[in-house]
Amino acid sequence: MRVVNEDQEWVSQVLAGHTYSYAHLVNKYKGRLCALLVSMGNSQADAEDIAQTAFVNAYKHLKKYDPERSFSAWLYRIAVNLSVSQWRTQKNRQWTELQETLVAVEPTPEDIVLQEEKRQQVNEAMNRLTAPYRTVLFMRYNMDMSYKEIADALSVPVTTVQVHLHRAKKKMRDMLVQEGGFA
Repeated sequence: MRVVNEDQEWVSQVLAGHTYSYAHLVNKYKGRLCALLVSMGNSQADAEDIAQTAFVNAYKHLKKYDPERSFSAWLYRIAVNLSVSQWRTQKNRQWTELQETLVAVEPTPEDIVLQEEKRQQVNEAMNRLTAPYRTVLFMRYNMDMSYKEIADALSVPVTTVQVHLHRAKKKMRDMLVQEGGFA
């Protein structure tokens, strides 16, 4: 028996002619989609434009959506493909910083300064990673996506996601240790 989730219900409503129901899916995913696109190196404005195009494309091709799969992964794959296409046409893209939250319990002023320095070191290391490594790290740790969801969104096998995550973490660890920022 197939379990119908909330997204599939909204998609069904849209396909049944209640096109206004699509706004719910847009509102649900626009923030996460823009965050993913920014993590891939797009500016906030470009991310918003690509996200809008992704939503339009998804709407146009909603009949092709497979309800057996995650709607969010399908939408993320459309957005990633659009971003990659745009990136290919702009060779010297400037990558934006990825923000990583460092949580501390009642930090002292010294702790705050040290945390900010570490956050900057992590961001700098992250920005030196290649796009595939940066993207899987962001999707896994900032968007809390499963390996399967990342694989679906990027149209790659799960093993590729696992390998990219492993290599990305190793490269970041090596960069941070080499720079003396982390032991």
